[in-house]
Amino acid sequence: MAPKLSFCKILIPFLIYRSFAFSIDFNYPAIFNFGDSNSDTGGYVAGLAYHLYPPNGQTYFNGPSGRFCDGRLLLDFLSTAEAMDLPFLNPYLDAIGAPSFAQGCNFAVCGSSILPATATSPSPYTLGPQVAQFFRFKARVLELQATTKGLDKYLPVNDYFEKGLYMVDIGQNDITTALFRSSFDQVLAISIPTILSNFEVEVKVSPLGCIPFIIDQFGTDPSNLDEVGCVIRHNHVVKYFNHQLQVLCSRLQDLHQDVKITCVDIFAIKHNLLADYATLG
Repeated sequence: MAPKLSFCKILIPFLIYRSFAFSIDFNYPAIFNFGDSNSDTGGYVAGLAYHLYPPNGQTYFNGPSGRFCDGRLLLDFLSTAEAMDLPFLNPYLDAIGAPSFAQGCNFAVCGSSILPATATSPSPYTLGPQVAQFFRFKARVLELQATTKGLDKYLPVNDYFEKGLYMVDIGQNDITTALFRSSFDQVLAISIPTILSNFEVEVKVSPLGCIPFIIDQFGTDPSNLDEVGCVIRHNHVVKYFNHQLQVLCSRLQDLHQDVKITCVDIFAIKHNLLADYATLG
């Protein structure tokens, strides 16, 4: 979402696994992540010289850490000792402090979208540039590893690119922007097919109608809200979008038999959390 928002948005909608590295215990040597603020660990702050203020970072890092969150992101929990025993993923755009990319690299940037950026986009680092950055990163790493010794502490070894976990967490900014600029029917008829036609990978989007600023903007009329208090129309668009993504996910899996493609229904997971918040604590 836009940089002005400062709350955790926990989302892992898409995972790609190399088939020979797929295992139940997430035994991967490296993670390469692409996305928006849901998984940005400092790309926006470093790339656009943006300054974060508390409460960002207050529940874990004791201050802003480049994350648009009061603590850790789901990516942080997945990569560290809770799941894979890897270090926090450093942003590709941050060169301060001699960051190590030995066990992966994070290309995610807050505000990023799938579609190309415009003059009013909050981030120029959309999915296309992030993927281009990855290919440059990989080519440069392979070149340096072939000509220079002693870099394993800072750069991935060659086979990490084959055995690593690739994650993409992006899409909600496209839909949110479209809903602010167009009518509900226009988004269904135009914006979603346009976004889908640009997909190289699949994501599923979380319930946008449950985000506080969406409820504030579009939920003043109680008839626009569902039983949980989320904006019905926004979530209806997301459900339609996610259904089309599931179809595309199946098609891509048929085309790429050597890759394990998983679409996670994060919409249902997050909506159920809100619906059962009292039971779940």
